[in-house]
Amino acid sequence: MIAEQFLFHSEGGFIRLPVWGHIPLSDPLKHILAHPSFMRLKGIRQLSFSQQVYPGATHTRFEHSVGVYHLMKLILQRMVSNPLALSLQKNSFRFDDGSCRLLLAACLLHDIGHYPHAHVIEEQIPSGSSGPAFAHHEELCGRFIHQEQPGFPSIAEILREEWQVEPDEVIALIRGNSKSGFGKLISGTLDPDKMDYLMRDAHHCNIPYGSIDIERLIESFVPDPERERFAITEKGIAPLESLLFAKYMMMRNVYWHHTGRSLSAMLRCLLQAIIDEELNAESELRELFYDNADDRVLFGLKAMLPRHAVAQNLLLEDLLHRRVYKRALTIQPYTKNGADSLWFAYASDSSLCRKKEREICRFLSSRYHLNLSGLEVVIDPPSGKDIFDYNDLRELRVYPTRPEHLHYGLQLSSEYCRFDDFGESVFRSDFILSFERYTKKFRLLCRENLAEKISDSMNQVMEILRS
Repeated sequence: MIAEQFLFHSEGGFIRLPVWGHIPLSDPLKHILAHPSFMRLKGIRQLSFSQQVYPGATHTRFEHSVGVYHLMKLILQRMVSNPLALSLQKNSFRFDDGSCRLLLAACLLHDIGHYPHAHVIEEQIPSGSSGPAFAHHEELCGRFIHQEQPGFPSIAEILREEWQVEPDEVIALIRGNSKSGFGKLISGTLDPDKMDYLMRDAHHCNIPYGSIDIERLIESFVPDPERERFAITEKGIAPLESLLFAKYMMMRNVYWHHTGRSLSAMLRCLLQAIIDEELNAESELRELFYDNADDRVLFGLKAMLPRHAVAQNLLLEDLLHRRVYKRALTIQPYTKNGADSLWFAYASDSSLCRKKEREICRFLSSRYHLNLSGLEVVIDPPSGKDIFDYNDLRELRVYPTRPEHLHYGLQLSSEYCRFDDFGESVFRSDFILSFERYTKKFRLLCRENLAEKISDSMNQVMEILRS
């Protein structure tokens, strides 16, 4: 069984990783870690602009990817060695040699398509006449897995020859269109991606909100063939609660921190303005972002921008020198009746954002005798994406093992019980909806000298936003 080489054997050498410690290395693993297409992830920070708030947040997609691989290895070790986990597997959902190698490869390479500030850009991708100017990082995984590098076989060749895995199956699993049935294992409530980044981000930001009992959580994992995912036993309930709460606290304190959000919105505004004015070709922008590290992208953009683009150059200087736009207006996008579609419409329409930003700038210029370019006000809309995996949590099930809980098997048509119905946790899926409501905000940002003027003109500004 070749998967044993990855799961239980080491051919010498370890990689010392913050949070998880020593991780043993196999030769096939080392050959991917040393590949230039994978090494490029060392230049792509995990948290984009968060280092402007938390100086220690300079960790990269490289160590995160290795961490996710490590956690999947621990999960698979349980799946192939624990008697309960083995007994619950079915032919249609079995952790055999091939599936273990496929899952390990997909976890290691799940972020191979990332480029600098990818998550920032993906939240509202700048668009040109032919559509979105940038691709989602999942769509780019094939670009780097098949990429030819001088003196190296492609990662695809390494997968095929040393991992005995078909590269296209790995790519399909990362993109979410795999026929393997394992898609929910690398993207969902219990995926190792989330387990690693919450712990790692909290560690590097040096904040106490990301503590999760990962070992106990993994010890509770059992397969759920009917749902094609992992379920948990009772012992996993408490660590799952800590994972869900950690994500909420990290969203509030790190991922949606107003400074990081402001810098992110400023970058999106800048890229959209460059595309609108045709200052640089979209292909040039893609090449700059796809093939460079974080520290080079903004300086490369500075070298590319023509000097006559005064407003765009000024906004770029603000980004480079951390002159952060201030919050002029914050709106809760949820009402008692649910989500207010008005504020979420901005998240899916970059042209609408630019239209309203220019309109507000024209109003301020007229009222206060200013000469604004249209880039001094920026809209930061709430994400339309379900960031707390509500639908996935609704499908999570518990496999009762303790005597006092075995009655569930008599009441239900399955040995499994929905987590929501188990009655042992306040963190039901409907409770998680409140996390969404309290985390997401609609914000209007502006240069510091405009904040008071917008406050004094709040009625007119709100009328523009609502019209």
